[in-house]
Amino acid sequence: MSAYSETFPWPSHYGHYNFFEARMKQHSKVASMKAHGGGLYDLTRTQGDTLRVFICECYAFGVAEYMEVVKNLGHIDVVIINSAWCGYAPDAKFHCREANVGLFKIGELMGALYRDDHWRHLTNDQKEYYKKQGWL
Repeated sequence: MSAYSETFPWPSHYGHYNFFEARMKQHSKVASMKAHGGGLYDLTRTQGDTLRVFICECYAFGVAEYMEVVKNLGHIDVVIINSAWCGYAPDAKFHCREANVGLFKIGELMGALYRDDHWRHLTNDQKEYYKKQGWL
């Protein structure tokens, strides 16, 4: 369900992605960034790989929303939930991990960028929850 628009790609409420861009320009693992519009970016890391990133302001991102992203955009490496009032379902995070896709809030992405297997990055709370669910 979209926080601002019921049409894909759930555009930024503010009409820009300045916060994301500023964080990426400051990150020591980001070599360059290219915007394609609609919240789609190529993020090249200092290690040489390029991640295809989609920024979403979907109020409650779940597996169905992930499937819609892939249907509309094709391969994605990372989905960022770019709003303090939006989030994602734990099963969506696990589903994306199984597809080698990172699903993060912006702060989680900051840590994930240090990993080769960025999609496997979990917060301590997520690790505890997933262990209780038998997912880890």
